[in-house]
Amino acid sequence: MTPREAFKRAVTQGGPPVCSPQIGGGAGFDTKLAGKRSVWETTLEDTLAAVARFDILPLINVGIPDFGECNPELRWKPTDESREGERTFRTERLETPAGALTRTMMQEPSGGYFTKHALEAPEELNALAWYVDAALDADLTRVTEYVRSVVATVGDVAAVDVQWPMQPYELLCFPSTKDTALLVHDCPEQARRLMERIVELDARIIDAVAAGGADFVFLGGPAKEMISPAYYRNYLVPFSKQVTDIAHERGLLIYSHICSPIEPFLTLGFYNQMGIDLFETLSPPPVGNVASMADALTKLDDAICTRGNVGLDLLLQGSTDDVRRATATVLEETQGRKHMVAASDYLLYDVPEENVHAMAATVREWAG
Repeated sequence: MTPREAFKRAVTQGGPPVCSPQIGGGAGFDTKLAGKRSVWETTLEDTLAAVARFDILPLINVGIPDFGECNPELRWKPTDESREGERTFRTERLETPAGALTRTMMQEPSGGYFTKHALEAPEELNALAWYVDAALDADLTRVTEYVRSVVATVGDVAAVDVQWPMQPYELLCFPSTKDTALLVHDCPEQARRLMERIVELDARIIDAVAAGGADFVFLGGPAKEMISPAYYRNYLVPFSKQVTDIAHERGLLIYSHICSPIEPFLTLGFYNQMGIDLFETLSPPPVGNVASMADALTKLDDAICTRGNVGLDLLLQGSTDDVRRATATVLEETQGRKHMVAASDYLLYDVPEENVHAMAATVREWAG
């Protein structure tokens, strides 16, 4: 059985303990191992070289091409660029019939984020509606070709997950998380119509990704500090289930990563209702807010495979003996469940390589 097949089997059927730390995703661990400083320089080949150094079952996580590559009308145009030390600020503008949108991205060696989001006011929702309609008319052949090239490069050494702002509630990540909640509160009917159209767009993307040969698609979910239970109940759960049903019909599995506080949503049973196949992470303080992994597992459907939960803080600062003890605890707490030993988040640049080897070795010894 190839590692790719073994990963999918572990998710769907369980089996002996496996180690599957999260490498890649712009977190920087693969960047360091490639001898590079900036995550923006990291390639798929760098990530594959990084996972090959460890006795693990890897999952490779990639994005999709920008819709501007599929429909020229959706191409953002650069308007300004400036530097402050190692930071670069890039501003882009998109002209739409409903008005112009602008966004500014800050990039530094460790990653980046938007200092100005594209959508900040209710009147800009019309521009997002136009964007979604134009994306629905786009030729997504480029998406299929890209995913197919990733799958060909990865081969059978890992399963492949494809990520985009699938969650309809996210509104394609045009607004910040805080502004999303405010916009949905202030403009509920318009926001719901947008979410319904985004489900249609997701269906088209899922078709394109499935045609490219991917194994998983990524379903995000805001954590406690970002959103309320009512938003989960009214928007995240029902729309997530629509999207995950579509993905399952196409033979894809659902991977969900939330690396911050997930209570009270876990206790309320929301994750059990969203169609998730692989869920991470069940993190106690200081990373998350569950009482313990053992307690959290009593609240999560055992049909869902879990992944984690050696604390990233420990992997960064602890000794190999500390990591071995923590890994053994995870193995003890997850006996009888479908679980992959991993970190509480994607491995950062400064995680010592020997700590990842210690985690993998402990799992190997435990599995016999």
